[in-house]
Amino acid sequence: MTILFGLPGFRVRDVVRDDALGRVVNVLTDDPGAAAGPRCGVVSTSVRQRRTTRPRDLPCGQERLAVRWHKTQWACRERACPRKAFTDQIPELPAGARVTGRLRRHVAGQIASGPLVSVAVDGLLSWPIGHAAWLVLADAQLAEPGPAAVLGIDETRRGRPS
Repeated sequence: MTILFGLPGFRVRDVVRDDALGRVVNVLTDDPGAAAGPRCGVVSTSVRQRRTTRPRDLPCGQERLAVRWHKTQWACRERACPRKAFTDQIPELPAGARVTGRLRRHVAGQIASGPLVSVAVDGLLSWPIGHAAWLVLADAQLAEPGPAAVLGIDETRRGRPS
């Protein structure tokens, strides 16, 4: 199931069917570097508590997919580290993210291809989050503009600044 789910850094614990949610995929962190403190980099072995988050992900096939990430909150035992606790994070779902990177990339690709209505109809993301994902995609594809050869009236100011 982990191979079918296909999100790097996760291991599928089990999949259950729920009438209201569709398929519910329960995942665990499978990245040994996830237990390293974000500030000090020291790998922790001290579990503080376990938490379950509900990141949004792409649907699978024609059925909705609900992801439940059972992650660990670690206690940092490094005395010099200002951070006393931290939770698992992976590059595809950094700390504080509620949407997987692949869902953001998918919606950004849909917006870039033109039909904005399909994003709203699919109901995958809200417009502000989808727009932010599109900006990341656009920034990666656009080149830095060259210097202006001539300044026009819009680029100059006359009189006192207001």
